[in-house]
Amino acid sequence: MTTASMISKTDRARGALLGVAAGDALGATVEFCGPAEIAARYGRHADIVGGGSFRWRPGQGTDDSDLTAAVARAYAEGYSLGRVGEHFLAWRSTGPRDIGGTTAAALARLANTGDPGRSGPFVLDRIGAARAAGNGSLMRAMPTALAREDAGTRRREAAEISAVTHADARCVQACVAYVEIAAVLLAGSNVVDALDAAVAIPEVDNEEVRRALRTAPQTPVEEISTGGYVIDSLAAAVWAIQQPRPLEDVLVDLVNRGDDADTTGAIAGGLLGVRDGATAIPVRWLDRLEYHDEFRTLADTLLALH
Repeated sequence: MTTASMISKTDRARGALLGVAAGDALGATVEFCGPAEIAARYGRHADIVGGGSFRWRPGQGTDDSDLTAAVARAYAEGYSLGRVGEHFLAWRSTGPRDIGGTTAAALARLANTGDPGRSGPFVLDRIGAARAAGNGSLMRAMPTALAREDAGTRRREAAEISAVTHADARCVQACVAYVEIAAVLLAGSNVVDALDAAVAIPEVDNEEVRRALRTAPQTPVEEISTGGYVIDSLAAAVWAIQQPRPLEDVLVDLVNRGDDADTTGAIAGGLLGVRDGATAIPVRWLDRLEYHDEFRTLADTLLALH
């Protein structure tokens, strides 16, 4: 891990978006697999090779990178929640192969009503809290941290963007906390201070979210859950940035846990990227990323807004 004072804000911002894309593309190959199956097929899966259940091209973005790009583009064009919704619907119109159930239902509602403020709460009411707390909004939350320096604006926009599809309080608060961690790291503070800042947010009062923010760094990776539950995904990312090892080693450890490996990789990769900067991401990964050029450009654009 590079000394924090040596990493520029530009490098951190680029690392944030490219970390999302790298974790996404690395994990896509082993999504839905278990650790034993991954070990039998790949040994230690550490390269972006594509394939997987959806037969991805090497470096192709899944919904994690696609929707992160959608949010980032909305900021670059001039933020409004309506513009975010427009970009979500434009993505939906391409017929994505891996759209999550909660997201699909919310965007169908949005397409019918044109109101991004009502689509997520409507779905939450229909499917219930037991099914509504997936990680589908956390995976796309990073652009807000790069675009907004003012804490109040940052928290409000993180919450409302989550609620377009994922209005459950656990999802909303996880996004607010995640964006806060990223913003504090972007400013050059250390991981301990970033986690303390997230815990101190008054709006983050859900006990599960707060417990995830206190995930112990000494937890064995075998005990880190990489399923689709938003609390587990937040905990995995918190665990990741507390590891005193290079970005590559930590991200590979998580992705080799399998299950929802692409989204876990994207969420943790984003925070690792803002912690360590884009220069910490292996060149052999960066060279494969289809979003590489656009994410570098968008990171610079969002940082200018910041």
